[in-house]
Amino acid sequence: MPTSRHNLLVLSDVHLGSDLVQHCRPGAPLRSAASSRRDRDLAALLDWYRERPVEGRPWRLVIAGDLVDFVGMSVSGDSGEIVTEPNEDEQSHGLGGAVDHTLAKLRRVAEHHRDVFAALGRFVTAGNTLVVVRGNHDVDFHWEPVQQAFREILRAHGATDTEGVEFADWFYYEEGVVYVEHGHQYDDYCSHEHVLHPVVPTDPKRSARSLSDVLLRYVVRPTAGMRESGHDKADAFDYLRFGLRLGARGILALGRRFLAAIAAALGIWRGHMSGAAAWVRAEHERKMALLAEARHISLVKLQALAALQRPPITKSALRILAGVMLDRVAVAVAGVALGVWLLAARWTPTLGIGVALAAVAVMALGALWRRTRGEIDPSALLRERAARVGSVFPAAFIVMGHTHLPEQSAAHADSAYVNVGAWAEDELAEGEAATLPATRTHLVVQLVDGRPTAALMKWDAETGPRRF
Repeated sequence: MPTSRHNLLVLSDVHLGSDLVQHCRPGAPLRSAASSRRDRDLAALLDWYRERPVEGRPWRLVIAGDLVDFVGMSVSGDSGEIVTEPNEDEQSHGLGGAVDHTLAKLRRVAEHHRDVFAALGRFVTAGNTLVVVRGNHDVDFHWEPVQQAFREILRAHGATDTEGVEFADWFYYEEGVVYVEHGHQYDDYCSHEHVLHPVVPTDPKRSARSLSDVLLRYVVRPTAGMRESGHDKADAFDYLRFGLRLGARGILALGRRFLAAIAAALGIWRGHMSGAAAWVRAEHERKMALLAEARHISLVKLQALAALQRPPITKSALRILAGVMLDRVAVAVAGVALGVWLLAARWTPTLGIGVALAAVAVMALGALWRRTRGEIDPSALLRERAARVGSVFPAAFIVMGHTHLPEQSAAHADSAYVNVGAWAEDELAEGEAATLPATRTHLVVQLVDGRPTAALMKWDAETGPRRF
């Protein structure tokens, strides 16, 4: 029967620093309203639970990935703090994934979200513990100096003992009780080929990037009004309407960014194909063996878990072209050109038949292309993988984040799948509805009479946590 010296809080997808985009978009506000709300609510939640231990047991807060948006932020570095010379990508889109670049970004995040770090410091000082699981947006936590700098920031905010601050390279597990990972490894738009050693094969001083990372840095963040979410629901005409709002100059700039993103993604593909990729795989396997030894977990079980992951889409040039919605862009451009031509054309029966046949061919090709792209929303795949994870690592609750969509459902007979939702949301214009509003959800796990019980809760600024 499981025993525990603590109760668990699990939350995910805070994305601290997501509004720090002034390098690529100088006109962006220095602080957004959504960012301020997130800080206020998260600090209040941490203080609420800090003041209310249950049955004398402290809390263990497990952040299931994407605490800091190292990938999504776009900031500059001072000459005195940057040793790694920025490459062409970093000159255009802000500091990258080298150790010194990440440390500079962490310093800016700590200052920008001072209230959250102060609340974390109070939480740890009260005898509670913290586990930070890596996600796809904060993969740069794999650098040991970055982990140490995070602890130092908490000490600067009054945390007298940071021994209880841990970093999980892959997942957090309490046998029979809970298994927690971010979930991006089951999403081929965001996964890394080698989760324990995510570096660029040909440039190992920099963290590896996914297709989603490239699109975020090259296209989404520099484009005012473009959201990070909702692209799986958009069609060609949605992109056309968005382009028209940007004006002629804006469309040309967006087109250049889009082509640069494709080139960058193809560069990642070439890295996968290079001979240098072999040493990264070997280092990943070495670290897996060390993890098995340190956590007293069978290496065979870790290998079975790794086999459930999806290979990144950047391993296929064809899938990259499908994944960047090239078909939707092409349809939008071709639709405009065809419309102009048809207005000027002299209609005949032959022309009508030709246009109809061409439309059928385009729809058939579009269907095949979409099949190559696969599902953009990974929710169903995370749900399906949760059942298989539970068969390898038995736990009452298999917990993930990543999708920003909270849910609780049966994984298999002995466990439940829980997605803990998100604390971050897109920045919106006045009167604009959110595609994925922040759910402010979190999971509370306790042992009652030796049996794990869990409640998915939502933070309410007026009343505190309530059932979701």
